[in-house]
Amino acid sequence: MGSVRAAHEAFVTGHSGTTPQDVVLAVSSAFPGTLLVAAIVQGRLGWQWFLLECVLLVTPVALGFTVMADFTPHMLLCSSLLASLLLWVARSRVSAWNGCDKAGEPAIESTGKRVGCVTCYRALLNLATTIAILAVDFHCFPRRFAKTEVQGYSVMDVGAAGYVIANALVEGRRQASLRVVLKDAALLVCLGLVRLAMVWAADYQHHVTEYGVHGNFFFTLAALKLTCSWWAWRLGTAGNLALMLALCLVHHLLLTVGGVEGWTLGPVPRDSFLNANREWFVSMPSYAALYFTGAGIGAYLRDRSKRATVPHFLWAVVVASAVSLALLHFYVDPASRRLGNAAFVAFSILYATLTLAIFSLLDIWIPKLLPGVSSTPRILQAINQRPLLNFPPVQSRHWGHQQERQHPHCLATRGTSLWCWGIPSVLLQWCISCSRMIVKGR
Repeated sequence: MGSVRAAHEAFVTGHSGTTPQDVVLAVSSAFPGTLLVAAIVQGRLGWQWFLLECVLLVTPVALGFTVMADFTPHMLLCSSLLASLLLWVARSRVSAWNGCDKAGEPAIESTGKRVGCVTCYRALLNLATTIAILAVDFHCFPRRFAKTEVQGYSVMDVGAAGYVIANALVEGRRQASLRVVLKDAALLVCLGLVRLAMVWAADYQHHVTEYGVHGNFFFTLAALKLTCSWWAWRLGTAGNLALMLALCLVHHLLLTVGGVEGWTLGPVPRDSFLNANREWFVSMPSYAALYFTGAGIGAYLRDRSKRATVPHFLWAVVVASAVSLALLHFYVDPASRRLGNAAFVAFSILYATLTLAIFSLLDIWIPKLLPGVSSTPRILQAINQRPLLNFPPVQSRHWGHQQERQHPHCLATRGTSLWCWGIPSVLLQWCISCSRMIVKGR
């Protein structure tokens, strides 16, 4: 089994990623998919409509991550043309039924305390992460989408950063006390310990250069919860963004002037706790910067007096982060997940805010084109409301490890197994978790 594990480690490590455009295109089919859901489903309830939403939203994203990864621009073009046609047909029927146009007000859709673009972003992030974790052990998942070793851009790298931003976006709604923060952090630490124990017990491959020997993403979230979440919401938009810039500057100086970059990437033996987990310690400031970014954006989105200017604000952040990324990439250093450098922070912010900005436009366009139709598909509402049921990292990794034990020499055939068992199992979890919401018509 040692040779099998070594082969598996070689399969998921040592990659250099892809281009930023390729990462964005991988999930781009979700945007016209949202328009297709609005044009076809139009808010109707029932299992048949829910399953149709799965076909229109989940399937294109899964295809874009696997067998159709080389054709994502074509998928985006075709689905956009189809969505435009069906929206025109649906709009014509609505106008005929009503006798006149009853366009909605150009405001960001908000149901209760939830903002539509935030719900869609968080749900799409959960969906993409679930598919990526299920697929990464298989040949149908392009190696350019797997986590990068030193520098580069990849789907899985931006997924971890996206979770930090997604959590920070909604943290201010709770305004939690220190007691609640400690409780949440303790839960995350327990999950991190369980994951660490299960990886060792199953003799599963462990990507040491990701978070070090003992670290994992649960420990990162716990540290952010303890150090940032209980007070970040008090800073407001300007304060959080200013703190993000200060953290990036200090972190860059530590990496370059302080020699931390050479220590992290160099052949330093992992003979102490600090050396063994240096990637975890070095990347923490960048994740804190991303957390403050999410908290700042969330503070702006929650301000009801600024709802009409949300798209303008988000697109301004998109432009600023894109310009920053270009300057950092060409004149400083490309993005490095392992270091968590400024380019990595800029690209993560660009990816998150671009997704939010596009969904914010859909929040405006869909109610205007189809009055009375929600811009947030029910499948995305369900994923956002029950993320833990929809995100099976431990189960999927264990399942992949069992496949590896049973068929160590048949990696090429595992894409079929993924589509036969992995993706349907995730859809089944979503269907079960959404049953109550559909029955109540929420």
